[in-house]
Amino acid sequence: MSDVLFVAPDLHGGVGRCVAFIVDALPEQGVDSALFLLRSRNREYPIANPKVTRAFPIIESPTKLRLALPVAFFKLLQHIRREKPAIVCSHGLLCNMLVVLARKILRGNFRTVAFEHSSPAIHYGASKMRRLKCWLVSQTYRRHDAVVGVSRGVKEDLVSMFPPLRGKVHTIYNGVPLDNVRRQGAQPKTADGGDSPYHVVAVGRLEAVKDYATLIDAAALLDDPRIAFTILGEGSEHAALQKRIDDRPSRTQVTLAGHIDNPFPVIAGAGAFALTSVRESFGNVLVEALCLGVPVISTDCPHGPAEILDAGRYGLLVPVGDAEALAEAVRRLAYDGEMREKLAAQGPERADAFSLERHCRNVIDLFRPLMQRGTP
Repeated sequence: MSDVLFVAPDLHGGVGRCVAFIVDALPEQGVDSALFLLRSRNREYPIANPKVTRAFPIIESPTKLRLALPVAFFKLLQHIRREKPAIVCSHGLLCNMLVVLARKILRGNFRTVAFEHSSPAIHYGASKMRRLKCWLVSQTYRRHDAVVGVSRGVKEDLVSMFPPLRGKVHTIYNGVPLDNVRRQGAQPKTADGGDSPYHVVAVGRLEAVKDYATLIDAAALLDDPRIAFTILGEGSEHAALQKRIDDRPSRTQVTLAGHIDNPFPVIAGAGAFALTSVRESFGNVLVEALCLGVPVISTDCPHGPAEILDAGRYGLLVPVGDAEALAEAVRRLAYDGEMREKLAAQGPERADAFSLERHCRNVIDLFRPLMQRGTP
């Protein structure tokens, strides 16, 4: 029997990273953890703790998930029936729905906690099926014992859209293993800004939501040979972004450096870290940059960055999609040594507020009364 069974689509991307971190860490806090995944994907975050029981992924290809979903759900039912967890903690709308349905079918005496990593108001705002998806969110979350938003903004959006959830929605920020970040950041770096003395780094998927087009436009506006940008990551926008770079000749170099398994030495050696996302429910990478003592520039997108940076106290915030404002923020940091030193000095202390240890304590504080409450 496990105290908590975590159910997630996979261990890929931002959500997968959060799940891997908490599942790996909880056993050392006295909470027996198990993990059930719907699928496997390349470059998954590892589970290193041998105390964690892991159900092997059912589906090898993400594209086959919808077709094989009934099989995955049946396996989930079997797993819950056999392991009898006290709490089932799910991540992502699909898994949150499956867990609610599983409890109804099994008439289970386990509690359920749903983690929401995005704002429905933003995530489904432009969707053709917005009404259906929002209805599914409402029907799903009102049946969970507790719902967690990974930022205050996500929580507030949930409560605003679905007022009956007010009493059961909590905010628990993502946790970052800061010691691991510092240790990896001390290793030799594999990319830099070339001959430019001031190097700005961005890390993330090359997708429209990350809005690296604005970063490239900012570089063109700067046209300063002392400044260089490096973007680490891969994605469907690579060709379009490279063309944008080629079409905007500038003395400020922009390099698409691809995926790097350990980006932390590159971040640690940078003059600044830039996040240009259109939306970011939390923004783990900002915490990682702060932890490494690197000044941060971020778009004031919903919702995480402004909360992490405390409305601009711990980093520079610029409007979403504003290349001129981004260029000016980079220029200020590049030429204002006093500001750089101040932001670099206070970053690690701010990062401590989002440590994995604190995250674990908050999660355990949420789980403990649910475990003691008995059968639903």
